[in-house]
Amino acid sequence: MYWQQPPFYTSSTGGVSQRRTDRVYTEDVLNRNIGKEITLYLTYENNSQWNAMVVTGVLREVGRDFVMIRDQKTGKDMIFMNINIDYYIFESGPAELARPRR
Repeated sequence: MYWQQPPFYTSSTGGVSQRRTDRVYTEDVLNRNIGKEITLYLTYENNSQWNAMVVTGVLREVGRDFVMIRDQKTGKDMIFMNINIDYYIFESGPAELARPRR
């Protein structure tokens, strides 16, 4: 019967893991660049009015799932969800890179 089969054991060769232990997230990079001018490129699926959106402003706050920028034209703070952001461009020079998390 099948439940009386001997257990199957695996052995480890003791090799070195190639997995990276340090990680950098977009949240970390954006946090180091608060106060810089940034352009967000966003898309909203199934929305005929706002299918694609480009917003330029000063990066004010960064959360795990959102980005807040102050629009230069209106002076208003706007919050955008990360799920809608395609990419970022730092307008006022190169971005400061984040230190890896361990």
